[in-house]
Amino acid sequence: MTLQKQVYEKQAAGVIGELADTSPKRIAPYIVKANSDVKPCIGCAYTLTDKAQELIIGGTGDFVGIAVGPKQYVTESLDSSLLLKDGAIAQICSMGHVYVTSKTDVTPGNIAAFDPATGEIYAYADAEAAATAKHTVIPNAKFVFCEADAKGTAILELNS
Repeated sequence: MTLQKQVYEKQAAGVIGELADTSPKRIAPYIVKANSDVKPCIGCAYTLTDKAQELIIGGTGDFVGIAVGPKQYVTESLDSSLLLKDGAIAQICSMGHVYVTSKTDVTPGNIAAFDPATGEIYAYADAEAAATAKHTVIPNAKFVFCEADAKGTAILELNS
């Protein structure tokens, strides 16, 4: 066992992909697929493909939700990157409060958007800023409860 060598000034509030509280939630199983070289990942956005019950990380189809439940994948050798196998069955949350990593600074009330190429989540003050960055706005989603630095843990409220 090794000793801790770093102490972070801002501690993470939760684990990426975990539900943040006991508020109402909607979660459904889907088959998740890679987008070119980008593997499916917990805490990222997924959209519909042309096949039933199959989603792609990022993508340009209709937004379905965020992959959640990282603890269920430990038997499939999930590592700290939170990557899933291409074709894995994942829990996709479309309503609820979820811990995610935002690639930009987060202030409560910011809207959420994702990169269609990677499914990574971003926070923006308005939809115009997201469009300028060529990111897709997540319908009825906003960041709540706390601020976070870029690449920090934030709570995303989904309601689609």
